[in-house]
Amino acid sequence: MEGTRVKILNDIIDWIKDQSAQKIFWLTGWAGTGKSAIAWTICSRATNDPEVVLGGSFFFSRSASSAAQRDVRCMIPTLAQVLARQSDLFSQALVDELTRDPDILHKQISVQVEKLLSRPLFALSSSPVPIVFVIDALDECSGHSTGDGDLDDDGTHRIVSDMLDALVSISNSNVYLPVKFLVTSRPETYIRDTSVSDHELSKVLRLQTVDMKQVTADIRLYIATKLLSTPRLRARFTTSDADMLAEQCDGLFIVATTALKYTFERGNDAAATRFRTMLNASRNGLSTGAAVPLDRMYTLILEDAARVNEPGGDELAAMLKLLAILLSNRMLLSVVALAELLGRPIDETRATLSRLHAVVHVPEDDGDPGLRILHASFGDYISRRAPRHIQVSNPDSHEISARAAIRVMGERLHFNIAQSHSSYEPNASTTASGITLSLEYACTQWVYHVVSLQDPSALDGMLRDIFCPRLLFWLEVMSMLGQVQRAAAMLYFIGVTVRQESSQWYHWSLMRRVGADAGTIAVFPRCQLICRFVPRGDRAECTTHIPFGAPICEQERRDLQDVCPIMFRAGLR
Repeated sequence: MEGTRVKILNDIIDWIKDQSAQKIFWLTGWAGTGKSAIAWTICSRATNDPEVVLGGSFFFSRSASSAAQRDVRCMIPTLAQVLARQSDLFSQALVDELTRDPDILHKQISVQVEKLLSRPLFALSSSPVPIVFVIDALDECSGHSTGDGDLDDDGTHRIVSDMLDALVSISNSNVYLPVKFLVTSRPETYIRDTSVSDHELSKVLRLQTVDMKQVTADIRLYIATKLLSTPRLRARFTTSDADMLAEQCDGLFIVATTALKYTFERGNDAAATRFRTMLNASRNGLSTGAAVPLDRMYTLILEDAARVNEPGGDELAAMLKLLAILLSNRMLLSVVALAELLGRPIDETRATLSRLHAVVHVPEDDGDPGLRILHASFGDYISRRAPRHIQVSNPDSHEISARAAIRVMGERLHFNIAQSHSSYEPNASTTASGITLSLEYACTQWVYHVVSLQDPSALDGMLRDIFCPRLLFWLEVMSMLGQVQRAAAMLYFIGVTVRQESSQWYHWSLMRRVGADAGTIAVFPRCQLICRFVPRGDRAECTTHIPFGAPICEQERRDLQDVCPIMFRAGLR
């Protein structure tokens, strides 16, 4: 907001324009200290400052709808592409590099930094205007190995470390490059242990070390602007209200933004009452720990939303189940899709979400995919530090999501979901209207949740009774979604992940054999039961909708009848 963080913002702009300054500015701080707001403001200022060029920006987010916005491997190509659109010189140099090495996108990130950024930037070495790239929330880039191409945490951390070291190495170039990189993140160990924390190679600002009086003054200005913005509000709030809340924020902007969202989420008429209730709940026993004021705020919001003092407790259980799915989800859901995964009416789901606006972004249209947790600190709180009665651990979140996904597949997967007139009809001529967002989520993400459980065999019964009989129906949906290769990888991945002593190991062994042949998905290599899924990229040429009369041997028939009995009842012989 205008008038806040003035010194920090001016220092960053001065650093960008200083040719002799380090190439990297690492802005680090705890969750909620305002790093992303500063990054956004710098982007805005650079766009409007004729003495600075915003080369590109990349804002990582755990809750992003696009997997690419979580994947560190997409960052360098994105920044190069954005700058190429602005500079013909850079664009031509980049084309030359890609011509010499067309496989660069599949190489190590240090090589990408050199060939997609460093070398093409030589073409701009005489530019009088500095170029700044902004990289926000680097600690929120993707993790978890799921068989669909994502990285595990260790792999992500290695790439981040290599990338930061490669960016810092640009400072050692023999040719002057008019480029700067502003990087924001939490002070995670794998980031601190790189060259980015070396004060000789990078400029480092730790927001937790900024003068607390100045931070509190900025927060107070932000709060006062919101509370006293209209004559009507000024009749209900005073400057003392802004002072009291600012003091309790303990230097965290996220406490102020969350508190104000809570205050106004039920309209201006109820705002004053909710504000004073919140202050009274936060005033007693407030310590100076960085997480304490935010945790108290989150606790108040959840207990108020769940109406924990009312008899029954059904609303609390429903709310925690809803939050579990949002915290562990892999793609943005709509209110309708969330309701279907929960097995609740849409209006009840919308009512629960309406009480969580302070921590959850809820789209206005029930059909729009856009549900997301507003800040990563809330996920940390509810999974680790929340009181036991409102805590949802990560394993619990994944189990709730896995059960919801398997149940939706059981309810919605059926024979010939594409309504094809022929087993060999191309996908392009069929319709995916029967594949709802909840079914798409269930079909594409169930493996991720199952393998994230401490004991995947806990879901053996559901998978045996619900998924296994509908295996071919699931493959049909995956083909319609253009996810043939991913389907093979998912089956192979779960086949090698579940414990061998599982009572259903026989079924998973069969599924591993299904996924082992990624080129032609067939239940067995000699049995082209599911037509020839000939992938073209990630699209299959056609989805076979269970061709009758497929030649299979007696042993394969028995195996398939054991795994997919519904297919045989549907007419497969």
